[in-house]
Amino acid sequence: MSVSQLENGAWRCQIDRKDMPRVRKTFKSEYQALAFEDKYIRERQEQKNKDRRTLKDLIELWYDYHGSTLSEGIARKNTLIEMAAIMKNPIAAELTPEQVLKLRAHRLQTIKPKTWNNNLGLLKSVYNRLRKLKIIDYENPINGVDPLRLQEEQLSYLSKDEISRLLDEIQKNGTNKDTWWVAQLCFRTGARWGEVEQMQRKQLRDAKLTFVRTKSKKARSVPIDPAFYHALLVHIGKRGSNDRVFCNCAKAFEHAIGRSNIELPEGQLTHICRHSFSAHFMMNGGNILTLQKILGHADIKMTLRYAQLAPEYLADAIKYAPI
Repeated sequence: MSVSQLENGAWRCQIDRKDMPRVRKTFKSEYQALAFEDKYIRERQEQKNKDRRTLKDLIELWYDYHGSTLSEGIARKNTLIEMAAIMKNPIAAELTPEQVLKLRAHRLQTIKPKTWNNNLGLLKSVYNRLRKLKIIDYENPINGVDPLRLQEEQLSYLSKDEISRLLDEIQKNGTNKDTWWVAQLCFRTGARWGEVEQMQRKQLRDAKLTFVRTKSKKARSVPIDPAFYHALLVHIGKRGSNDRVFCNCAKAFEHAIGRSNIELPEGQLTHICRHSFSAHFMMNGGNILTLQKILGHADIKMTLRYAQLAPEYLADAIKYAPI
């Protein structure tokens, strides 16, 4: 039975059906529990009779009204379509947590847990966004599916000696001359490799780099050493304001890492420059809020991972230890 009496005299309504989200609630009287059961089932049935759109239909609507405005919108849409296909494109309103958990088991055969969490968040966002836009009028049916708890990995960055060794290797043996300059700017500003690599001449001015095509969609400017700035201008020569400053050189950087015998964590390559800038910024006494602005993080939580490297943090760990 869906409704049963508990030892304390209260009444519990527990609806556990495959065709609708599971729910469990406690009431003071049997009448209230039965009324809730009737209303809940009736509303879900009406909802299903009303909205027979498939998950792919919702994904297309999500992309038209929101995803198309994102810098990675097409890639996210493709990921969503792939997940819908694996689940055989169910009726969106009838998607159950069990189906999503089966999808998780399938996906984890080829992707990392962190990537799955991103996939899950993306799938949830389709329902949440469309409900906010009043395109669907029912609750997110997979809200109860939690992301996987992940083991936090040790923060990785290059030492000053490793940075010098890497830059020397690029300069002496690299065939792509832009690689050294891009790496220098990433180490000096904490910028993402792609932000520098795709930079246009107009983004360089008054010894500052202004990044406009950013992940957070917000422009930011970062100063650089004037002497280095003038040397950079000599390197790039005369160019139109909309001309790219550098050619693609991430592969050349990867080769230089290998020649330098520097071991990086799995999945990391050019981003090590950004991590290294941030780590040394904090170790040298930099302010965490300033770092957030330099990196362009929309959420301070992203920046706080570097706070543990601050001198006062390390000093307190020694000062207040019991022995």
